[in-house]
Amino acid sequence: MNIQTIQLENWKKFTEPVSIQLKDGLNVLYGPNESGKTTLIDSIITTFYSKHTSNSQKIKNLKPWGTSLHPRSSITFTKNGQEYRISKGFQEKKSLLEKMDQGSWMRIAEGDKADKQLIELVGGQMPTRGDTKPEYWGLGQTLWMVQGTPIIQEELNDETRSSMQKMVGATIESEEEKNVLKEINSRFLENFSPKKKELKKKSQLGILKDEIARLKNDLNASQENINKKETLMRTLEDNQIIFGKNKANLEAALKEKDELDEKVSEANEHQRNREKLESEINKLRTEFQSSKERVDEINKSKNEINRIIKSNDEINLQLDPLNAESSNLNQKMEDNTSTVRGLDEKISSYLEEKRIVGIAHTAVMDEMSLDGKENQLKEITDLKEDYQSTKEKFDSILVPGEKEFSKIEELSQDIRDAETSLKAIGLNIKTTTPQRMSGEIVLDHDKEQFNLEGESQTWTAHQSVKIVIDQVGEIEVTSGSQDVQGMKETLEKIKTQYQELIDPYPTSDLSQLKSLMNQKESLQTDLKWLQGQLDKKDEKGEKGISNEILTLKNRIKSNWNKIPSGSVYSECEGKDKSRVREELSRKINQIEDVINQLQKDRHQLSEILENDRKTVKNTTNIIVELKTQLHGNNQRKEEIENRLTRLTEDGRSIEERDYELNQLSVKIEQKERAWNVYQDEIEEIEVRPLKTFEGLNNRVKRLDDEIRKQEISHAGMERELSMLIAQSTDSSVLSEKLAQLEFKEKELETEVAAIKLLYSLTNFYRDNTICKISQPLETKVTEDMDRLFGPKYALKFDSKMKPESIQASGQEASLDILSFGTQEQVWCLFRLALGSILSSGEKQLVVLDDPLVNTDPVRMHHAREILEENARNMQVVVVTCDVDKYDSLSGANFISMDEIRPMNVK
Repeated sequence: MNIQTIQLENWKKFTEPVSIQLKDGLNVLYGPNESGKTTLIDSIITTFYSKHTSNSQKIKNLKPWGTSLHPRSSITFTKNGQEYRISKGFQEKKSLLEKMDQGSWMRIAEGDKADKQLIELVGGQMPTRGDTKPEYWGLGQTLWMVQGTPIIQEELNDETRSSMQKMVGATIESEEEKNVLKEINSRFLENFSPKKKELKKKSQLGILKDEIARLKNDLNASQENINKKETLMRTLEDNQIIFGKNKANLEAALKEKDELDEKVSEANEHQRNREKLESEINKLRTEFQSSKERVDEINKSKNEINRIIKSNDEINLQLDPLNAESSNLNQKMEDNTSTVRGLDEKISSYLEEKRIVGIAHTAVMDEMSLDGKENQLKEITDLKEDYQSTKEKFDSILVPGEKEFSKIEELSQDIRDAETSLKAIGLNIKTTTPQRMSGEIVLDHDKEQFNLEGESQTWTAHQSVKIVIDQVGEIEVTSGSQDVQGMKETLEKIKTQYQELIDPYPTSDLSQLKSLMNQKESLQTDLKWLQGQLDKKDEKGEKGISNEILTLKNRIKSNWNKIPSGSVYSECEGKDKSRVREELSRKINQIEDVINQLQKDRHQLSEILENDRKTVKNTTNIIVELKTQLHGNNQRKEEIENRLTRLTEDGRSIEERDYELNQLSVKIEQKERAWNVYQDEIEEIEVRPLKTFEGLNNRVKRLDDEIRKQEISHAGMERELSMLIAQSTDSSVLSEKLAQLEFKEKELETEVAAIKLLYSLTNFYRDNTICKISQPLETKVTEDMDRLFGPKYALKFDSKMKPESIQASGQEASLDILSFGTQEQVWCLFRLALGSILSSGEKQLVVLDDPLVNTDPVRMHHAREILEENARNMQVVVVTCDVDKYDSLSGANFISMDEIRPMNVK
């Protein structure tokens, strides 16, 4: 099977309809993470192997996030030389299978039938519930390496093994053998579970074993009933004996209880008398305590009244001098306050004069600032004019930069060096003649006339010289050196480069050009200095300075207007600014000295006033506190006198009250002696009889409870015995039936064991045959491993046609010892080899999602070669984030996720 096109709409990130064209051979699908590569591969699996009616969470997650759009997919593929198209709308519950017939699509199935016929075409199976799994994908289980699962963990499905059998021409059994094996497999599955090969509970043998177990349980239960009846009968007899003993004990306890009743009555009477006497004592004690507290309270109140009277006399002695002192201080404070007000008026007058002088001083200072700002504005204007003229001179001089000039100097030196070298290896011609001689000389193809008469002439050529002497003849000299020709060509190239560099400038003389560069550099320095001066003087700009000048003029005018017209300071306007400023500054200083002195005097008086206020406050606080104490004492004295009146309202004297206390004390002592006698008799008369009586009561109650429990238990055991007698079965019947079933169990066990043995033998035969079938695949993968890893590893397959172990250095080990990257590469080779073998019947599709992400450059080189070779006879789709690894593949169909554009849907 090959895929031609994949069309998606409203499918995760592909909200607009998109179409991806795949070709035969090698396809490289590339793009960054989150660009939709894995979504495209997963759309193949979902479209082929998910029911169009599925409501799984995976199907719900297909629609773009935050929308209610319906995800749709359409895949065109070829199978057995025919072209098909499957279209599904999962939210819409639509499925349509079409076939290309004479250039147009013909509908062949819809709905569930379309899903079923699609599976028949592409292989595999639909899940009964939930999402699809790799074992349901037919050949896709082994040929498709999807993201995150490079290693095939589960067993290879039957479709993969069957396909391999057909490809290598293997036939495991004939039709008759297949029927026998089918019967063996069916009988085995009737009795055993397919995976654990354990006996099923619902099989005939399982049901029989359950019946035997039930009969054994019934037989055991019957025997237990017999034992239980015998135990109950013995227990009933024992219970009857104990019941008689408890009855006799109860009667004896009741008799003893009756004999104790008289002593209990005496104990209760003794207790009542003792408690009554104790209550009378407590009452007398309370009366005594109350009378005593009353006497103590009367004495305490009298003492407190005397103490308060003494305290009030002391307070009145302190109040008189304090009142006199407070009056004197208040008079002094009034005098000082009047003096402070006078000082405040003087200070206010001087402050007003200082304010007017300050305004005049500020106006003069602003006038001086105005002159400075106007001068600054003129300096900025002059600097800008100088800067502009210097800039024009700077711009008018065209010279090369330092690097370019260095290049020009280097080329000039190269020209001189080349010319010197040419002169050194060239032809020097020197001619001396005593008589007149004329003619033509050709120096390296440059002609020149000469005319000699009794003189010497010298020429230089580099390669050839030709001399034509009038009326004499021709002389030609050739050096034959190839180096000269190369040097001349090099010289011409250097001269050309030199001329190209020097042409833009006004002179070709390097010294003059250097002089111009120095001149321009000097002008640049001047420009920087002028710019620096402008930056310093023109921080706010001309406009800002002009605004400041205007602001100063307005402020100056405003300040002079603030000075009263009759003031002597209004005459300062227009006079010499420096002299006026000094005079105004001196005046301000003089006024400030007077103000400071007045403020100092005021401060001293204020401190005196503050101290006097504190003294008055303290004195007042003391007076208030003493008066408060006096008032509190009077209130306290009044309260105590009222309380004393209440305490003595009965009219009795202290002596009478003392006598009453003595009488109460005597009564209490007499009653306590009688109470002590009662206390000594408690153990004998109260505690011992009551304790004995209580013990008898508990014994009677306990015996009574035990007798009732025995009666209830006896009745229950009699009922249980009756039920056991009614439920008893004949154990001999059960034993006979059990023996029959156990005999039948042995027969079935023999039959089931035979079925299990036949099943194991046939599976052993099939596994051995599959190992032979997997030999071509093992050979192909091992050959590719030699190319990728070198002759380092040899691969071994298990009985299920899966890579199981490797041989390295003569030792066999599990694949798990390899790094994850190497394991990933082994499984990639396995898929390519399997796809290549299966493609001998029909071209297969191999999908590799980032298969070589952990591959070094050397292995990557060999991996690309293996990919190209395998892609010649099948369709391979490689998904990658790093397309640079595959850019050397020739003939590959590169598909960029960034270039996938929405389809034009009509």
